[in-house]
Amino acid sequence: MHVGIIGAGIGGACLAHGLRKNGIKVTIYERNPISSIDLLGYGIHIDILGQQAMQECLTDENWLTFKQTSEPIGGQSRFYNERLRLLAVHGGISPMAGRIISERRLSTSRFELKEILSKGLSDITQWNKTFVHYEHIENGGIKIFFTDGSHENVDVLVGADGSNSKVRKQYLPFIERFDVGVSMIMGRSRLTPTLAALLPQNFLDGTPNSIVPKSSDWLFITMWRAPVDTHAEATSTEMGDFIIWVYVAATNSFPNDITNFSSEALCDLVLSRMVSWDSNLHTLIKHSDMENVSSINLRSMPHLPPWKSSNVTLLGDAIHNMTPMAGFGVSTTLRDALLLTQKLASVASGHEELVKAISDYEQQMRAYANEIVGISLRSAQNAVEHFSIPPLKQRHLNIRRKNTSQGYQLRR
Repeated sequence: MHVGIIGAGIGGACLAHGLRKNGIKVTIYERNPISSIDLLGYGIHIDILGQQAMQECLTDENWLTFKQTSEPIGGQSRFYNERLRLLAVHGGISPMAGRIISERRLSTSRFELKEILSKGLSDITQWNKTFVHYEHIENGGIKIFFTDGSHENVDVLVGADGSNSKVRKQYLPFIERFDVGVSMIMGRSRLTPTLAALLPQNFLDGTPNSIVPKSSDWLFITMWRAPVDTHAEATSTEMGDFIIWVYVAATNSFPNDITNFSSEALCDLVLSRMVSWDSNLHTLIKHSDMENVSSINLRSMPHLPPWKSSNVTLLGDAIHNMTPMAGFGVSTTLRDALLLTQKLASVASGHEELVKAISDYEQQMRAYANEIVGISLRSAQNAVEHFSIPPLKQRHLNIRRKNTSQGYQLRR
């Protein structure tokens, strides 16, 4: 069995490791050149399910490197008002896939994670291969066509080509992302001793922090390691600690031409909406790295319906793109990679028929993906509702129900 993966990102690379570990022939087709290294200036949180997926798919060497470069941040999330008064702490456990799981998250640089996942895959990765379309061929296989005029035959095609997946557009054209009516302005500030002295110490340990004023906006703050210069050569990358901030509000509350705003203008816009907020938050925004300030309109997948399975399938953002508000995107992608690895390994060992195995993967993936996409969508929508503090406690933190199993602690 030969598996072709479109996309060398986090999900595609993790899947490739898992398949190779199980003796399955795999080729990755990546549209970017090998010299094109995107030094992303932000980081990610990986939950326990994502960690388990990586441990099972990766080689021992790659897994050890990940463990050495990531930082444990536990499972707490903190909520403050605009004057930086602590309102509540959501701690440690969360409902997921019908069960309660520990949120023993690890924080890592997106750049470092991609470097770890790509290690050991150079011999099975073809660069400058932009996918055009695929065809089913007589022997039951798939012929993949590329913009350079070449084509490849595989037994299984996996679209791991991101939220604008060309594989999805051919395979499931009726599933399209939609605009959720929420936008965010995001930036980062280098963590200097001066800035560290101004902010609550809880902002400096890598855990998620949310500023939730009475108005209809939201500010997310955390700390991540990231490349200092996102334009430097990957081989000479200096890493540093940054405070990441994300300002979230309803799209229709922003100027219509916000996509044309300069980084300085975006920061000024955020500051103009934070006039009564703690002055140290103003300092954080003013000290932003102006090369890495941007605005994004949030989009999400709809509820995924069943479809007829074949030897073409999808994983990650290609099928369940979600808003970043709940922080589950990468972990869910890694979970896909492990599940699909297990199903294809069962086929390779002769224990399961191919299309049935892919159907099982897609059925299980839809179940947990629909739950997680729903949580992410509600988190984004809740962030921009007009609410006062009491409804927030009831709706977003569920404090009024005193659900101690969720680990909530109200600070009065």
